Amino acid sequence: MGKLRYLLGFAALFGHLAHAQEQPPDWEPYELYYATVVRVVDGDTIQVSVDLWPGLVAEYSVRERGIDAPELRRVDCEEERTWAEEARAQLEKLYEVGSTVRLENVEYDAYSGRVLAEIRRWRSDRWIYLEDEMIERGMAVSWTPEMSDVPWCVLALTREE
Repeated sequence: MGKLRYLLGFAALFGHLAHAQEQPPDWEPYELYYATVVRVVDGDTIQVSVDLWPGLVAEYSVRERGIDAPELRRVDCEEERTWAEEARAQLEKLYEVGSTVRLENVEYDAYSGRVLAEIRRWRSDRWIYLEDEMIERGMAVSWTPEMSDVPWCVLALTREE
């Protein structure tokens, strides 16, 4: 009888542990966060403060997924630097320090300490994607990591100001 109780107890514990590890089919661990803008890094990256849970706040650089903006560092020509400064200034107007943003589908980036996400801000009646705003303003282009580097200096030659 003692062995039977032991086996039943073990089976119950094992069943409980197996059930505890199940996740709902639509469960996404890093699907959505709200954060506060700390500063704008460049035309496609912002630094945010995220309240993960009470008493735990983390600060991260977040790059917008799906776009590339001219670089402020490692520039190939002066026109790229000028365009990058304009892109950062435009993003600073749209994403003011202290404003709330929504980060969707967050994942680690190839660069240490930075994450990729779809960044959105609230504008009176809806959440607006950073990607759309920067592309519409001519401050970024659609881009994925599989694509080659954007030739900003060549694009600058055809750019209307």
